[in-house]
Amino acid sequence: PDMNVVYDISILGAAHHSPKYRAGISRVIENLLEKLVAHDACRVSLSAVDNPVFLVGAVRYRAAHPHLRDSALCFTDNALMNLVLRSAERIYPAETATRLAKIGRRIESFLLNRLTPLCRSLDHRVMDHADIFHSTFSALPGFVRGGRRLRRFITIYDIMPILLPQYFPAATPRIMGRILKSIRRDDWVLAISQSTKNDFCNHLHFDPSRVFVTRLAASGMFYRSADSAGDAHIRRTYNIPEGAYALSLCTFEPRKNIDHVVRCFIRTVKEQHISDLNLVLVGATGWDYDRIFAELSRDAEMRRRIVVTGYVPDEHLAAVYSGALMFIYPSFYEGFGLPPLEAMQCGVPVITSNTSSLPEVVGDAGIMVDPRDSDALCQGIFDLYRKPSLRAEIARRSLERAKTFSWDACAEETIAAYLTALQTSP
Repeated sequence: PDMNVVYDISILGAAHHSPKYRAGISRVIENLLEKLVAHDACRVSLSAVDNPVFLVGAVRYRAAHPHLRDSALCFTDNALMNLVLRSAERIYPAETATRLAKIGRRIESFLLNRLTPLCRSLDHRVMDHADIFHSTFSALPGFVRGGRRLRRFITIYDIMPILLPQYFPAATPRIMGRILKSIRRDDWVLAISQSTKNDFCNHLHFDPSRVFVTRLAASGMFYRSADSAGDAHIRRTYNIPEGAYALSLCTFEPRKNIDHVVRCFIRTVKEQHISDLNLVLVGATGWDYDRIFAELSRDAEMRRRIVVTGYVPDEHLAAVYSGALMFIYPSFYEGFGLPPLEAMQCGVPVITSNTSSLPEVVGDAGIMVDPRDSDALCQGIFDLYRKPSLRAEIARRSLERAKTFSWDACAEETIAAYLTALQTSP
């Protein structure tokens, strides 16, 4: 291999620890890792520097994935680190029976987080021979020094908490601020879309030549499902009724604009006297989701036609996507927007926003609307409902468009960025 890459899997350790981290970013990190590990140009070692509990999760994640057996998880083997890991083992997983036990674990976790930086948790024997350190989400650790041999990379998915703090809890912009503050002028950045690159460079006045666009892809588990018996079973599992339905999938939070979807669905169905279309909302609850359920409770009669499934695991999503008449995703802002691409890969017509990165993903293969324009969304819903030929044409274009994105291409773009950095003087 040409390069020794240390790839941080803190988020995969976190996802192994808690379901709330099993979201789009963890899938991105996992899919890219799989391609890098299999690539001839890289020798990949793993790290988890963000949190001791996540490090324990990373240990377990690696053990559960045989294709990672040749990728060492590099952390310092010393008395202090072993103490931290033993303590983290005791608070993993976080579920406890009593409130007092939860408080105790939070205190212990807080103390561990303060102690971990003292451990210098990466094994210097690995780092001394590393060419690339790649933080896939967390702030670049100060004790990892770039220089004559090592190049520091970080993936930036978006800087929404800085640009649009009103859509996030108060702590999130502070976390994003720490991540951005950790990036030095001689570091290298991977942005998941041109939109994200533009936002990042403009906000930080960062050299665009040190920022590379590495487009994401939908996983191979998203496909046009034709397993009628299996799909029917999955529909019953999540109480999705027979017949036509519009689908929206995301974490329930203000930025995703789901209350707008609910209002426009109800308005369209009532104004157009549609009796055979339901709305299915898939996703875990995130932050400040009360307005969504407030919107649902306004109309008891229509509430019966709106199904809220909660979290649905990846292995069931192809069936849920494939059964939909249309996919609606009027998010205010996305760093990339994987759900529309997943829907497109399943051959489902997409209505999405004309903002941020979404036009880069959907192109001319979907219906683009202003996320605040109720008339446009209602018209899009009605057009797709009443025009089978339009649905068929958009589905055809969606499948073709989805083929232009792949994890192989993302890995090649990532490796090309690594090589460019190594060929450039620090």
